[in-house]
Amino acid sequence: MNKTFYLILATLTIFLSSCFKQSITDAMLNSDKQGYVTATLSYEVNGNPVKITVKNADHQVPGYRTLYCEKTGSSYLLSGVGDYGELVFTFFTDSLKVGNYKYTGTLSPIYVTDFQGPNYVAGPTDNMNFNITSYKDGHISGNFTGQLSTATSFQNYPNISFGAFGGVVIKNGIFNNVPVFY
Repeated sequence: MNKTFYLILATLTIFLSSCFKQSITDAMLNSDKQGYVTATLSYEVNGNPVKITVKNADHQVPGYRTLYCEKTGSSYLLSGVGDYGELVFTFFTDSLKVGNYKYTGTLSPIYVTDFQGPNYVAGPTDNMNFNITSYKDGHISGNFTGQLSTATSFQNYPNISFGAFGGVVIKNGIFNNVPVFY
């Protein structure tokens, strides 16, 4: 009776383990990768491609984050730092959600990026247009475009001098799985 019981138990164990999508050993080795999210941001600025990729984006060290969105008071700050410098966009809302966020030069100058100098939404033709198409599980995804002006002088700050309005063009902007921190 004992030999039959152990034979049935061994056969049942082998049969049930073959039903798993991965082996028990593989599942144990990959257990630390559960919840692993890769965040990306890509765009063209004056025809120059920019791409930022952060693996395991949810576990970036505060103060050293490369790609993230963070609640700051009554707004949210989207920030990406790469080889071409940084891209920063402020969502002026206290409750971030799926939708369109468009800012034009009719507001006071809004800093966006430091591509070949600090660039702002400042003039009448300037704008930044962000679409959040997905906000799920604490991550945002979407697309964006923009037209910016480059600051030429800060001598009379806050009255910043600008070059030609609309001289910096951002297009084909896409962001995926960017974590939102509170």
